Amino acid sequence: MLAIGAFLLLRCNNSAKNKGATESLAASADTSFTINFNPFPPAELDSNANSKQLVEFAWEEFLALNWKSSYSKNNKRDYPDTTWTYYNEPGAYPDLDVWETFAHKTELRPYSNKMLPFDSLPHYSYGQQPIAANASTSFTLFDNLDENNEIGSCDMYAHVNVFKEQYQVLYEAKVNRFEYDYVKNNYGDSTTLHKAANTTRDNIAKFGAYYQKGVNNSCGCPVGVICLPCGSGKSTGTMEIKAAWRRLTNLDDSSKFFTRKVIYYTKNANGQVVYNNITYALIALHIIHKTQNYPAFIFATWEHVDVKQDSMGYVLLDTAGKEYGGIQTPMRDSIRSITAAATNYVHSKLPAKSIWQNYRLVGVQATPTSDSTSANFFLANYVVESDRTLNHFNGSSIATPHDHGINALFKGNFYSMGGCQGCHGATQIKQGTDFSFVLDAVDKPVRTPDIGDKNALKKLTVYIKTFKIADRKVLELSNGKAHTLSK
Repeated sequence: MLAIGAFLLLRCNNSAKNKGATESLAASADTSFTINFNPFPPAELDSNANSKQLVEFAWEEFLALNWKSSYSKNNKRDYPDTTWTYYNEPGAYPDLDVWETFAHKTELRPYSNKMLPFDSLPHYSYGQQPIAANASTSFTLFDNLDENNEIGSCDMYAHVNVFKEQYQVLYEAKVNRFEYDYVKNNYGDSTTLHKAANTTRDNIAKFGAYYQKGVNNSCGCPVGVICLPCGSGKSTGTMEIKAAWRRLTNLDDSSKFFTRKVIYYTKNANGQVVYNNITYALIALHIIHKTQNYPAFIFATWEHVDVKQDSMGYVLLDTAGKEYGGIQTPMRDSIRSITAAATNYVHSKLPAKSIWQNYRLVGVQATPTSDSTSANFFLANYVVESDRTLNHFNGSSIATPHDHGINALFKGNFYSMGGCQGCHGATQIKQGTDFSFVLDAVDKPVRTPDIGDKNALKKLTVYIKTFKIADRKVLELSNGKAHTLSK
């Protein structure tokens, strides 16, 4: 048994056992890995990290964030129970993981316009506050699935070959203590946050920097400019989570999924938004992390190994938020062999019955580039960025997702990045929110959760309109001159 606060330093010099989950996982794995099973996530990565170091860093994040939370002992969110290890419960998993205790986006951006202390009991604030389905329904569960589409681009479903569109994928977005406290202490209401975001956007347009011409630091800024905290030393820095969930069917083996009782939403006969509780299964997890060496964030994404065989399908949404066309099959570039090897290695070191044997790393992005042939340039998750708008994003905004325009500022240079990092970068350039969608002004604070009856909000329309307004402002401030792209 490990002592309190200790961690396992595991090394492997042999090929990991092939798990056969996809064609990518069939690749040989002859690379040695050093991956720490540590209750605290790594705070920094070498500035010239290679592909192996990137996947090692990503897995260390994943293992730390899926550590057992200490919340039941000390009411402290975003903190691990250091007496627990992955070998304490070899046939199960904790009743609450660290990342689940991150603050939900409606805690970070409450409609009440009053942020509470980070360690408060979960508290979800909407413009139209939902009502309980019944007296026993909880509104303080940590997993609040209030998004039912991929930023207004498409809806995603499971087992469409059998159930058509009955089992819709739902999403949630969360932030860690570092980001939450930064916003609360500096921009704790919508007015000051939006003002700071606009200032940051304008500075980027005028100076090619977050503040003062020629100053490229985006880890520490004067008040009035949004620079989320960077990891370094013992400070983890900003981390955000995007999780995708779905209900299981009689075709699924529930023992292969990480499941939780969650909050989800419907409407009653009177048109009121109702919150309900039900058990859902985790099928994908994004982790993005800002560090001193990687102020454009490190993007890493995981998915359940059965997403392809579970007949996932998406339906596009029009600008009115309505589905159109038929069910389509998600897209994604192949998982790289080094990534698959790292997954195999971690699986070989986990207990045989660990639930995480059924989840794989899809890929990692770190340093922006305009080279579309680079590794993981179009990083996307099978069930989170499913349609072409998001799956092969390489544009200057959600309004123009494939124009190969500028979408990321990194250490004084501009890039046209692809995939997750490029899409989030568009919020940096055009919204001034430092690669964060949860800080933008698009339907935030949230008026109402997305409703499960497909009465979708016009989210895509709002994103397009917001970015077009920003496009005009940026063009005006930059005197009509495009910034020079960097490779």
